[in-house]
Amino acid sequence: MSAQCCVVSTGCDAEPHLGDIAAPTLVIHGDHDHPEIAVIAERLVTDIPRAWGEAIPDADHYVPLRTPERLTELLLSHLP
Repeated sequence: MSAQCCVVSTGCDAEPHLGDIAAPTLVIHGDHDHPEIAVIAERLVTDIPRAWGEAIPDADHYVPLRTPERLTELLLSHLP
């Protein structure tokens, strides 16, 4: 869940705590998603110490439906 979603859904502000996340974090979004999603994804990758991001070409907000093979590749590559 992004910090922005947390603020909207619960009233909390998780953004100041992103640097406390110790787990390797994969941030995925489609390159045809809403522009604010790319901004949120970049913020997460920047602020979470062990995060890396991937913008999936030709995918919108429905990455699992549009590009299931690429999503699976990314998820499997992220596993230890």
